[in-house]
Amino acid sequence: MGNILKKIAVLIAFSILVGCGGSSALMKPSANQSITPASAKKAKIVFMRTSFVAGAINAELFEIAKGKMKFIGSIPYGSKVSYETTPGKKVFMAHGLAADFMTADVRAGKTYYVIVRPNWGTGGFAPTPIRTDGTSEYHTGIPEFKEWVSGTELMEPIPADAKKWFAKEQKNVLEAYKEYWKRFQTKNPNEKAQRHLNPQDGM
Repeated sequence: MGNILKKIAVLIAFSILVGCGGSSALMKPSANQSITPASAKKAKIVFMRTSFVAGAINAELFEIAKGKMKFIGSIPYGSKVSYETTPGKKVFMAHGLAADFMTADVRAGKTYYVIVRPNWGTGGFAPTPIRTDGTSEYHTGIPEFKEWVSGTELMEPIPADAKKWFAKEQKNVLEAYKEYWKRFQTKNPNEKAQRHLNPQDGM
């Protein structure tokens, strides 16, 4: 019990420290709040953050390709970001006080949805696929899905500010990636499958 209370106390303290400004200040509401269809040659992934747990902690999203990181955006509680990428196999990272991952195999012309969930144990966030076939806890058939899509604000990065922030923070984020990617690799096949976005999950 003492360890649990200590973790909660640390999480609250960090929430106060990082909750003011930070990477969320790099974002602005999108002029068009609708999720437009994916382009014919790209896959679209919509990352949503709906839980108020750890709401003061910034959640930054990245695509990892060939050891390089591309900043997707930062999503505060109650927001979402829509990201287009080339089709194929992918690795995505969510970064809070820790880092966590989702692998993917996405198809052109498809739109995929992901819920970015808080992880009490680490102060990080777990990017989790939303299935279309109802085979997981998070899927498009549950009533909450429509509420998540309609009830979150679509955000987008402010390009110049995001570029400046990433140039400053890239070293720290890369160190987090290296540390937590090793941990992710120790998950068993079933755990990894739960964090894998399948081609058929697209809409």
